[in-house]
Amino acid sequence: MNLWKFQLAKMLSSMQPNQDQIGRRVIMYHSINPTNGKTRDIYTISKDKFVKHVELLAYHHKNRTSLVVPLTNPEPTGVSITFDDGYSDTLTVAAKLLCSENLPFSVFVTAQNIINGDSRYLNKTQLIELCQMPNVTIGSHGFAHLHLSDLPNELIKNELRQSKQLLEELTGKPVETMSYPHGSYNAKVSAIAAEVGFKFAATSNWGAYSPGLNPLEIPRIDVWSYDDEKTLNQKLKGKWDWIKRFV
Repeated sequence: MNLWKFQLAKMLSSMQPNQDQIGRRVIMYHSINPTNGKTRDIYTISKDKFVKHVELLAYHHKNRTSLVVPLTNPEPTGVSITFDDGYSDTLTVAAKLLCSENLPFSVFVTAQNIINGDSRYLNKTQLIELCQMPNVTIGSHGFAHLHLSDLPNELIKNELRQSKQLLEELTGKPVETMSYPHGSYNAKVSAIAAEVGFKFAATSNWGAYSPGLNPLEIPRIDVWSYDDEKTLNQKLKGKWDWIKRFV
């Protein structure tokens, strides 16, 4: 989505009514740009905007208007915070801000990125540091970030099992949550995820995590580089739900 399309969508969203909160809003971040420089990546948000997001989420949490809870919490309403891919700025920028407000969050890590030594992503030392911080849940984002629904069953098992095992070895904690790389999943993939030992899995499908939904098919809300705190608040209130027909 480019800027003019976003501005049009924002205008249309501002005219939508607030949705009665049936279900929980699970928001999906990727990377935080610590320098606040311009980026062409829609999934990289500036630190300044993220600070405002945290302030908004903390305000709702403290006033109990919308509690921020772990993804695994049975609470049927509120907000859960997730990060995909395991960028190093999840530790160096996001975690410090969220932990200072006692807001829980999940980080879904692509295991191969840890092994490859790409500095954009968490390394072993950083992953261990992150998992020891309060209110942090480490989950899997696959081993090699493949489109799981395109793979045969045995390769899906290998992708999920290898990632789970490596993350558990490094963190010393059970890994029971995941998000599907590229949002690629189907009934076969979610069934194999359960077989491997995952209890919760986040998708890239837009929507609220409503009671009765399969916990291995949790919808989320995209956060984009253009999103200021007003836009995030609109998304939390369901004003952007119309867009799920197009994303």
